[in-house]
Amino acid sequence: MCGFSAYFYLDYDSKNGKPAFPRLDLDASLESIKSRGPDSRGTYVSPCGRCALGHVRLSIIDLEGGKQPLSNHANTIHAVVNGELYDHDRLIDELTAQGHQFKTRSDSELALHFYEDFDVDFVQKLRGEFAVAIWDERKKQFIVARDRFGIKPVYYTIYNGIFMVASEIKAFLALGWKPEWDLNSIVNEGPITDYRTCFKGVYKVPPAHYMTVSASGSIVTQQYWDAEYPDKRVEDTRSVDEMIKGVHDRFLEAVRLRLRADVPLGIYLSGGLDSSAVAGVATHLLRQKDPNAKVEAFSISFTDAGIYDEGYIAERTAKFCDANFHKMSVTQEEMVENFEEAIWHTEQPSSNLNTVGKFMLSRFVRDKGYKVVMTGEGSDEHFIGYSFFQNDYLREPDHSSPGGFGTIPDDERQKMLDERLEMGFQFLDYNLQVEKRSKTAHRWCNSTMQDVMCRFGSLNVNFYHQNVLDYHGMPEPATSMLNSLSAVTREKARQKWHPVHASLYLESRTFLPNVLCNHLGDRIEMAHSIEARTPFLDHPLCEYVNSLPPSVKLRGLDDDGNHLNEKWILKKAMEPYITQEIFERTKHPYIAPTSNPEEDAIVKILNKWIVKEKIDKLGFIKWDFVQEQKELLIKTGHRGAYKDMLVLMSYCILSDRFGIPPAYF
Repeated sequence: MCGFSAYFYLDYDSKNGKPAFPRLDLDASLESIKSRGPDSRGTYVSPCGRCALGHVRLSIIDLEGGKQPLSNHANTIHAVVNGELYDHDRLIDELTAQGHQFKTRSDSELALHFYEDFDVDFVQKLRGEFAVAIWDERKKQFIVARDRFGIKPVYYTIYNGIFMVASEIKAFLALGWKPEWDLNSIVNEGPITDYRTCFKGVYKVPPAHYMTVSASGSIVTQQYWDAEYPDKRVEDTRSVDEMIKGVHDRFLEAVRLRLRADVPLGIYLSGGLDSSAVAGVATHLLRQKDPNAKVEAFSISFTDAGIYDEGYIAERTAKFCDANFHKMSVTQEEMVENFEEAIWHTEQPSSNLNTVGKFMLSRFVRDKGYKVVMTGEGSDEHFIGYSFFQNDYLREPDHSSPGGFGTIPDDERQKMLDERLEMGFQFLDYNLQVEKRSKTAHRWCNSTMQDVMCRFGSLNVNFYHQNVLDYHGMPEPATSMLNSLSAVTREKARQKWHPVHASLYLESRTFLPNVLCNHLGDRIEMAHSIEARTPFLDHPLCEYVNSLPPSVKLRGLDDDGNHLNEKWILKKAMEPYITQEIFERTKHPYIAPTSNPEEDAIVKILNKWIVKEKIDKLGFIKWDFVQEQKELLIKTGHRGAYKDMLVLMSYCILSDRFGIPPAYF
């Protein structure tokens, strides 16, 4: 787990008739992301000076020998790798037997050797979370690749004829890049809905894609993997017991691979099924070798937070697993105080303080002396965990479930759907109204999931200056979200996939990499030099779960007449490793409590950032409406105003820390 910064000249200055490539300040660029790799630092510059690779290392595997950049035996291919590649011991031995000469025992070196054999197809040989940049000196070709789910970040831009790529956007500053706001992206929620960022000309490499940059400056982006789901009209021939065993065995393998580390490893434990399953299975696997083994479980507890605080449940799970339990209690004041630094590390707006909670938990783990943790991210996007998926489960019958297992009679299913469409549905203490005039539902199997997801981070349109809307049009974030997917995928969603599978796809290709793996993942963890591993995003496991019928994941109706039991097959597969309390508990997403506007902490930070001078410096936001909403929040605690103020404070923090000039159009 590390970070990198690199550049490749697409154009050049000519001196004496020869190309000249002035060296950029790669050391300063790496210094800006040193939290990602405090253990060592290295650079490589091509003999001609056209390409340079820089790397900061958090040493996890092969502590002494795994320094980067990496080079092949012939010194013609050079690479920097961020992430973790699993099953590397076996793969290194296999490649060595085939004649490859490894310089280290680091998992990262696998990428280099697979590239030697398979060129850009090397990415299909990698299992894990990764971002890779490769300079091929022979072909004068630059390659960038990102893992299948976007667990690891990688950004790119072209500035003054130079292709730049880095693990974090701030690394571009020292290379000469000057930040500007991308208002079209901001208005349409590009940082959440697609592969843009808040910054003009800066993009994310999409998950499961690689880019090739040629010597003449042509850039090609191609997809190497995609999620697939079964035909909703074809009944599955497997038995339910076979499916349960399939989930069980693949999840145990995913956890087993992620237990491999040359440093101590812990687990983030909440009160939910996912992290509890990780803790239970990890304990089971470790005790196969050492009957006295214990996992280190780390949990956050929100003080006086009611339904938001799961610390007490996590503690009972830790006791069940006989884990060493470490609980960090957090107050609202502490979360507000850490908001600014958390935004600097995520580099995009946040509409909830859960980002800050995870930021503080990662620091807590680091201070306890740990570098590696396992987490439960990615389960809900595959096992139908969130309640807002349920409408799309009800939208059509599940004809693929074997023998109709878990399905709801048609008339009853339709009645449930009609009621939810009319009344909305509950998500914690949010009442989410269904979008009844969706502009995009007909493009996406009549689902309004894209509308629902865009509400969590979008600003009220009244915040924007009219000249911004005149120039960029009215916000349509749901359209941006669907347009980020391929036309082939949208056709599958309309014709082949069950609507709930279409929603899982949408969530896993947009909200998962853009928000969950950012705000609650890599950016927050690496801010404190913590590597997080996500067994639920092991792609062989995900491919298997995707192939299962909807009604074994979200069991519509059980033998006792209960409806909509989320993640049913995961609960059954994990039953030996979790408590009865967790087995029977309904999903509660990790969301931090809303700050009380009467408390000094939230008023203090509002008065620091939500002031006319800072809002005017953005250029695109109307102060008068901001002032109204700020007063509404302080007087009433209005939830919508609270979300909007967090987003606006985020923009003001980024403006200040990046030094961004105002943008008026």
